[in-house]
Amino acid sequence: MRNQIKEFDGEPLDLTKIVNWVKSLSSDTSSKEKLIVILGATATGKSKLALELAEIFGTEIISADSMSVYKNFNVGTAKPGELDRVKVKHHLIDILEPNEKFSVAEFVRRATPIITELNRAGKIPIIAGGTGLYIQALVEGYKFSEDGAKSQEKNFLETGELNYNALVIGLTMPREILYKRIDERTEKMFAAGLVDEVQKLLSQGVNPNSQAMSGIGYKEVVEHLQGKISLDEAISKVKQATRNFAKRQLTWYRRMKYIYWFNVD
Repeated sequence: MRNQIKEFDGEPLDLTKIVNWVKSLSSDTSSKEKLIVILGATATGKSKLALELAEIFGTEIISADSMSVYKNFNVGTAKPGELDRVKVKHHLIDILEPNEKFSVAEFVRRATPIITELNRAGKIPIIAGGTGLYIQALVEGYKFSEDGAKSQEKNFLETGELNYNALVIGLTMPREILYKRIDERTEKMFAAGLVDEVQKLLSQGVNPNSQAMSGIGYKEVVEHLQGKISLDEAISKVKQATRNFAKRQLTWYRRMKYIYWFNVD
């Protein structure tokens, strides 16, 4: 029997309501730093909503995506386009060379001062992405030792308080629509040159066993280029792996009870 993940109970996406929530957050006098978070399964439109809010409120976006940190990994990561990054400043994109490693501890270390800097400038930063562990660690205030191990005396479950005065928005949609969008996006990535991108990265010396190449879309194309699977098999494997990833994302978000869920048509 196939494992079925229960749908989130969200209301229809209402940009006006979200804008009013952000305005209310802006006027809040809490001493905590303010933060907007937009999360959800892959292909639910997180980047689009984040960009809209960033333009409305004149703020900046911090990516919470474990793959977008890598330079030259573009097609398979669905990074914001150049035009969008000109309109709104994006952080934690293209910050690492392909053979470097990235972790939740490093994400928190890099994101924290950016949030502080933007708050001091009178802006509410927007975290947007689908790496649930990164977002949870940030908003719940995980602490890490120098070697990256989690080391905190108290956590959110004990205190009941987030590390930030945060508005955490989740985007969801019916599963059949989500899977259709995943399939369509996968086909668009291959049509946009994903195979050529991976071939070029490998020719530049990127290790096929590196952390970056372990991402969905990249490892399957590596298999294809090594002659282990056909192109059609690679595309099919990427679709299935992405659907499985979306399930894992939704399962992860269930532990984050402070998310306000909206249904995307």
